[in-house]
Amino acid sequence: MAMKHGQSALSLAQSTGNNEKQCHVFLHFSFIKCRIDDYTAGQVYAKEAHRLARSMGHLYREALGLCVEADILRGLGNYTRCTLLAERARNLLDMCGLPDSFEGNALKTLLGEIQSHKSQYAEAHSLHNQVAQAAVNDPFPLGISLMNIVDIEVSMGTAKHEIQRKINEAQTISKVIGNIKLSTMCDIVQAGLNLREGDMSTVLFCKCLRASWGNDSELVSQCLERLGDVSCWINGPHESTWSTVLLAHSLKQKEKLGIHKGLQFIGDVFLQENDEVTAISLFTLALQGFTAMDVHRSRAECMIRLGDISEKNGDLLNALELWELARPLFVHSSQTKQIQAIDERMSGVNEDVKEQYQNQVRLVELSVPAGKVTEVEEVDSEIELELDEAEVE
Repeated sequence: MAMKHGQSALSLAQSTGNNEKQCHVFLHFSFIKCRIDDYTAGQVYAKEAHRLARSMGHLYREALGLCVEADILRGLGNYTRCTLLAERARNLLDMCGLPDSFEGNALKTLLGEIQSHKSQYAEAHSLHNQVAQAAVNDPFPLGISLMNIVDIEVSMGTAKHEIQRKINEAQTISKVIGNIKLSTMCDIVQAGLNLREGDMSTVLFCKCLRASWGNDSELVSQCLERLGDVSCWINGPHESTWSTVLLAHSLKQKEKLGIHKGLQFIGDVFLQENDEVTAISLFTLALQGFTAMDVHRSRAECMIRLGDISEKNGDLLNALELWELARPLFVHSSQTKQIQAIDERMSGVNEDVKEQYQNQVRLVELSVPAGKVTEVEEVDSEIELELDEAEVE
């Protein structure tokens, strides 16, 4: 019905040459398509809104178009381009004198979510804190920001009492304003905290799944990620089917991050069943995806598993290489316990093997062309150039 009325409004705007109204309708269409998880159509409409706004020199609507497309790209796992669009939208809002507006804070939230997906938790925590401080008198965005902060703090290992205080505050807000989504987010994060603290019950997760299924695919993904992560359930019963459900759900929603986490978790299931060949294939495939998306923690987890398998099979040089590659990724994602675990692995390796590995590293470094060190910066510049050219067209 909303699309039907929108089509009528679009036809009228096109017949009268009202580009501003057309831009508004295309943004409306994009929101509708994203709500029903049709991200491809949503992106097309957002691009058209951005094109029209740019042709009019309407900076505010241009920023909105970029913001909507950036959010779509976040859902699809294209974090590099998403960040680029979001930063451009922030610059446009700054030019409009609206850096701390609703839209400005929405962009900070979006950038915080990107950093969180990439497991750059310290950066994400800072952005969500800025939004929470700006929303101190606005209950709903404050509650959402608190839950974003808490979700990060659970992953960073923040003390339970600090996390629980924020959850309680958000739960109070959800009851006062009667918001079901915020209430469900509180339950999901509470279940995640309980799990981290050793409570192996799935009851609260399943309650959240029932509340979210068919209504909010991102909340469904959050539940399934926790239920499907074998490493979280080492000391309790785990249904391996949850990992498969996560993969199926993510494939349907075209969520790249969820797809590769599903592959990683299914790899864990096969590893528990001593099927190392299948596990290696799944970890390698997941690692490729995480590397493309620049997701630090998940990359490191796959490397640790592959390294441990190599160690078990007597290939200590490969194990050392994978462990050393994983360590800085855990540092970037503030994973203190995992860093300590790697150091313990490394300390148990014979000194002769370590020396052999270091010699191998030096040989590789000598064989790398000098230009390779700037490869990442060159790729980033090419992306920006392509975007500029596309906008000019």
